[in-house]
Amino acid sequence: MNICALVNLSTWKKQKDILLELHREYGINTTDRKWRHEVAIWNEKFELHEVPYYITHSSKYGFKATTDYEEAQFGRNDDLRRIVSLAKKIRSCDRAFGNLKNYRIDFEKGEIVCDL
Repeated sequence: MNICALVNLSTWKKQKDILLELHREYGINTTDRKWRHEVAIWNEKFELHEVPYYITHSSKYGFKATTDYEEAQFGRNDDLRRIVSLAKKIRSCDRAFGNLKNYRIDFEKGEIVCDL
């Protein structure tokens, strides 16, 4: 059984409150990482129409169960920002290592300088 079904997410709820509720009400000790993993599994089931609602997230509000696409966009847009941020980091890393093999010309000495 997915622990997401145990938590009432009809209103926005912060992750720390969810973890505390799981511990107090059901004796389930879990981590924030495990909770997010369970949410991902739940949302995959939503895509397959196996569960009745989608669990969205917001850095400001927390988590919420929804069937409204407008609300689901909170989490979608957050994921999109993370994708862009990660792509920039990857590009920066690739550029940094690519530039290691560049040559410079020292016009005063008339030499090609290799930074290897």
